[in-house]
Amino acid sequence: MKTVKYVALVISILFLYNAETFSQDVKPESVVDISSRSTVNKSSNGTEIELKVILIIEDTWHINAHKPTDESLTPTSVQFDKSKDFAITGIKYPPAEMLKLQFSNQELALYETQATVKTKIIVSKNYKGKELTVKGTLQYQPCNNQTCLFPVKKPFSFDIKLK
Repeated sequence: MKTVKYVALVISILFLYNAETFSQDVKPESVVDISSRSTVNKSSNGTEIELKVILIIEDTWHINAHKPTDESLTPTSVQFDKSKDFAITGIKYPPAEMLKLQFSNQELALYETQATVKTKIIVSKNYKGKELTVKGTLQYQPCNNQTCLFPVKKPFSFDIKLK
């Protein structure tokens, strides 16, 4: 009986060690790639841009939604650097996927695979360039079914061609 308990203890320790080792090999910054798509529209007030910030999440990982179900979790958020060349007039986050994971007693609000954050930008009337650079930071916390990595703030920069 003692041998069975000992073997079970050793297997448990090895499992936890392997999960810990695996999570240390993955850098939180590498779990999400950031890309964009934009549509430029002319209006009587100037140029309006519909910018989609696309979060591509590595397989087997997820990130918390913008409004997590547990306030102790780090929300996903997109923040743009201030600029005299444009103003952000709206940010819309995608709906969360509600999923139950092994380590949680409740369903969690998550993004998996891909999430698209939609943004509206108004270009300053005084801006004369043919291309607009938009910079910002994505904050997120990557987790898999066994563990969560530290939250990360990942900078991004997009160049948008104006019409």
